[in-house]
This record gives sequence, structure tokens and C-alpha cells, in this order.
Amino acid sequence: MRNAAERTEQHTLTVREVARFFEQAGVPRTERSIINWCRLNRHGVARLDSFFDENEGRYYITPQSVNRAVVEESAKQPASGTPLTAEKELPHHAETPPRRDAESSDRVRELERQNRDLEIATRAKDFYLERLEKERGQYVEKLVGMSRYVGELESHVLQLGGAPRGDRTLPQGAEGFGRMPRAEDATRETGSFPQ
Repeated sequence: MRNAAERTEQHTLTVREVARFFEQAGVPRTERSIINWCRLNRHGVARLDSFFDENEGRYYITPQSVNRAVVEESAKQPASGTPLTAEKELPHHAETPPRRDAESSDRVRELERQNRDLEIATRAKDFYLERLEKERGQYVEKLVGMSRYVGELESHVLQLGGAPRGDRTLPQGAEGFGRMPRAEDATRETGSFPQ
């Protein structure tokens, strides 16, 4: 038997259910054995027709392949009575997909909570980045204004360099800087011109 490339409506039984059927048939097998029968052997053949659902992390097996395996395993044991038929072994399953067990639904809830938390964190990050961009814009404007002011001061200082002594006044807006030093004062104190 081959492993199905796609899950069909026939793949309805879980490994645990198959193990119960083997037990009810009087030929108990472990879940590990059933999983091994779902996998391809060295000849590239699987004993049970199964499909591994990667999202759920479990195998789904067809009842027909389970019936054949139960009959084969029963035949290997010494006769103890009447052989079981497929109808007695396996109940008919509706063609609905298997329900999620509690563990899967808990995992889904946990992932939904994490997703919600990430959305909130992303919104907060976006808000914070917008605020930083606004503040940065304000700082750049202030920096440009200060740069212009410094340029104006430099031009006033250059103009003052050639002005007569009595005309040395502070430029408008520079009142907070105090008296501007004169070159003569620096020469008197240090004996040299300021650099």
C-alpha cells in the first residue's frame, strides 16, 4: 500500500483509534507499531494507507487498510474462534473531518493571543516612531534657526572688528550673552591676541 499524496475522505482514523480497533479484534498493537506501518518500508511500501497531516502532526488512516491489517494479524495468531469480519471490526465513520482535540484548540488560542499581542506592540511602535519623527523635525528646525543666528552673530562680529570703539553694541537678540570682549582687553591680559 502506498502513502497518499493527498488526504482523501477515506483518511478518517487516527493512530489511537486504529490501536483500539486492533485491541477490540484481539490482536493488540501499540501506537508506535501503527505509526511504523504508516511509514514506507525499505521497499517503498506502507502497510497502512495513511496521510500525515503536518499542520496537526498526526496520521489519518483509511478503514479499508486497517481492516486488511487486522485480518492479516488475526491470521498470524492461532485460531481461537470465528474470524472477525470488516463489518464487526470497524464502525462506519461519517465523512466529516476529525474534530480538533483540546490540545490543538489550546494551541490555536495561544497563537491568537500572541498574534493580538504582536498587533498591539506594532501599533505602539508605530505611534512611538511617529512621535520621534515629529520631535526630530522640531529639533532640525531649531538647529537650522540656531545655525542662522550663529551666522548672523559671526557677521556682526566681523562688522565690529572694523568699527570705532564707541560703536560696539550687541546685535539684536544677543543681549543674554553679556559684554563682548574686545581685542585690546585680551592683549592687555595675556599679551597676545585671541586665536
